[in-house]
Amino acid sequence: MHGAEGNAYQASAVTTAGPAQLVTMCYDGALGAIARAQHPEATPETINRETQRAQDIVTELLLGLDHERGGQIAAGLASLYRYCLEQLLAANIRKDPALLDAVVDVLAPLREAWTEATASYQQRHAATG
Repeated sequence: MHGAEGNAYQASAVTTAGPAQLVTMCYDGALGAIARAQHPEATPETINRETQRAQDIVTELLLGLDHERGGQIAAGLASLYRYCLEQLLAANIRKDPALLDAVVDVLAPLREAWTEATASYQQRHAATG
């Protein structure tokens, strides 16, 4: 899907997603933006746009943390997200997409762990509910 159709579908998916799905969508969005910035044919403009998109998404993940309920886990995630933001900024300033590997090395395992945790939670609650 491209253009208005793709944007409408994406907007609908975001507005109907639950909190767990939104986090997964954020990870997917950030990782997708990084992949586009790292594409061998990416122009400096593309690197800038996609790196900024990834920064915006990681910022949303950071701001969405509940430090009261999340405790040390939220604090640890906040540190990881801040590190990712630093690396995204450095990659964008230098227009060096290779610096984005560090961000992928953080976000990809977090996405995998989040997906596993939400699936496990849903299975437990489906069995008891």
